[in-house]
Amino acid sequence: MLLTGQVISDRLQLNDKDINLNPDTLKTQITTASRSKKYLEDLPVTVFIISRKEILEGGFTTLTDVLKSAPGNKVSQPGSALDGESFLMNGLYGNYYAKILIDGIPIQPSVVSGMPIAEQIPIRQAERIEIIYGPAAALYGGDALAGVINIIMNSNDRPVWAQSDISLGSNGYYNMNVMIGGKVGKNKNVVSYDFFGSYGKRSDMNVKYDVTGNYNPALYDSSYLNQPYYRGENNKPEFGNLPQQSNLLGFGLKYRGLQFRYMHMYRNTHSSIGLTPDLVGYYDPRNYWGENIDRVSLSYTKTWAKLSSRTNFSYLIYRLDNLSSYRYISDRGDRGVAYYYAASDDVMLEEVLNYAPNADLEITGGLSAQASGNLPRTNDLQEPFPTDAYTPFADEVKYNDSAFGNFGINPVNFYNIGAFMQLYYKFGRFTMLAGGRWDEHSIYGSQLSPRIGLKYIPEGKFSFKVNYGVGLRSPSLYYSYYSVAYRQTGEKTYEYIPNENIDPEKFQSLETGMEVKASDKIDIELLFTYHRLSKNLTSTLSVINYDLYPEASNFVALSYINDQNSEAVLYSGEARLRFKEVLLRPKLNADLFIKYSKGKEILPNNYGNIDRYRNVPKWFGQFNMDLYPTKKWKMEFHNVLSGKTAKRFFPAPPAALEAIGWPTTVEGYYTLDWINRVSINRNFQAFLNITNVFNAKYGGIDAYGNGYDLYYNPQYGRNFRLGLNFILE
Repeated sequence: MLLTGQVISDRLQLNDKDINLNPDTLKTQITTASRSKKYLEDLPVTVFIISRKEILEGGFTTLTDVLKSAPGNKVSQPGSALDGESFLMNGLYGNYYAKILIDGIPIQPSVVSGMPIAEQIPIRQAERIEIIYGPAAALYGGDALAGVINIIMNSNDRPVWAQSDISLGSNGYYNMNVMIGGKVGKNKNVVSYDFFGSYGKRSDMNVKYDVTGNYNPALYDSSYLNQPYYRGENNKPEFGNLPQQSNLLGFGLKYRGLQFRYMHMYRNTHSSIGLTPDLVGYYDPRNYWGENIDRVSLSYTKTWAKLSSRTNFSYLIYRLDNLSSYRYISDRGDRGVAYYYAASDDVMLEEVLNYAPNADLEITGGLSAQASGNLPRTNDLQEPFPTDAYTPFADEVKYNDSAFGNFGINPVNFYNIGAFMQLYYKFGRFTMLAGGRWDEHSIYGSQLSPRIGLKYIPEGKFSFKVNYGVGLRSPSLYYSYYSVAYRQTGEKTYEYIPNENIDPEKFQSLETGMEVKASDKIDIELLFTYHRLSKNLTSTLSVINYDLYPEASNFVALSYINDQNSEAVLYSGEARLRFKEVLLRPKLNADLFIKYSKGKEILPNNYGNIDRYRNVPKWFGQFNMDLYPTKKWKMEFHNVLSGKTAKRFFPAPPAALEAIGWPTTVEGYYTLDWINRVSINRNFQAFLNITNVFNAKYGGIDAYGNGYDLYYNPQYGRNFRLGLNFILE
């Protein structure tokens, strides 16, 4: 539900546990947008808050489930093996350009191409999720260009509390979640604790349709029948099960202002998802991409009369499952199976201070330091990587591939030191939020990200806001050291070679809007945004240096670079309407979101101009409705309508692709999700969720943004889930 203006809708069903409420004014307080508690109604930002009640009643198990219900986010389920489920936020690829936090501390490893998303992230264990739209680099750094998503873990003041749920579904789906907590001690010497975990699996992803069309290998290349590990017919590859699995385990302790939390997150998904069948096979369920993420975090908060302090420490460990592999149809790796490995260790320390001499003025400042050790994704390996060959923050790895030596083995260490300051000032009917952040990256140098926002609240039911921000996104080392080489007919082919000289991308954004409380039952927001992304990261051909690669049989290879001439510009206008209790019997609430976008791009690699913004539809709409047929039965209907989009990647100029029949767009779609929940008693609820009710067959966000993407990335067909939820409080 969207929280804007001076209103908190009863439809949200939020209380002082879900969101910080001032009991005198009933104004909403959030922390993510300004790094301190502020009344949402005073901030010149666009915020969406999902309450714990809504997460549980909606049956959300992944972050993309949550984002799909929030306005303006286009999601892809599935997305790719590397990033799991994916999403667009403000027109940008959210797994890469949005910053994801748990309790205000980042969880994205520095070595990945984007945050991997599945059921391993603690969504059902969240007290609330705060979604901040628009660039937040001035507070959080350059990986927050699209916005910030803060998952705030559940807490409770009761001596003992618990929640759990279990569900079964179509295609061999199974999910179980549990969280148990309480407190011990007396007076001020109270220790709060919680333990949580989840396990989920899907035996087969329901994406195997349009097999002789979208999956037809003849559409992509004519040599597939000559490859030794291709299985299938001339126009239809063989399919096996396409499984996925996730699990989560963690616990937390809190004593006064000190909070400790540990969590282990694991997920894997079939590695062929979204890729062309002239490259990979879909018949072997044993080929997957998976990773382990472990995080230890420690926070300490102290408040005085006018000054408050928060100290954050975290150690984030990422290890790619060393059995992660692709099943190629050509003779790569070990008889078509190539293994991979990657690792990172990120140690972060941050200090945030807030000084508020009065209610209308606050100065927030902070310092952060991060030290990271990376082993970016390796080249194709003929056998699983020996995990003990890499140690954290190592300068070298004692491993040589039998075919390519140490090519693709690139351990790198770096640090980043950051400082930010922000001014919050209320004067008359105006509120100003202004500040900036400076970062010094040991590889990419200095970066400055300013932001200024202003909100005006005149008498009556209106408010106006404007927000401008600039940010620089340093590339992940995944792209800098991306390496692919393999033997082909006995010769060494280098497809991708590393490029350490990549610069940050530059992003500028301007947002202006108006909020209107039309009546006690209708709230309206109009929003207009502009953004420009330049120095785009892309892959391009470059001449191979034979001094570095003397055995290369090819003379050009791909590398990731910044295209200095490329830019992407997006203009958007959107309307958001919230209707509260438009019917009393049955009780009916509704949210309507409509967005029109107009973009233009100067494509990388001198491929010309297009009058579109890749991935973004011109028209995008959402209509969510909930009603209560009886006092104990709640139904929700989530409708999404998306127009046609330009593809994420063009391997050649669009006109040339269209001339040979290669698609440059992905068709639009309509989907409906139907959620039913029945209260059995105060502790138990039963639910039935049907996603994609009409079994629409459509494409999501392209999996990788390269020449190996399918014509469209098939999304889940109709799925049923039946389950039981238990809460003890």
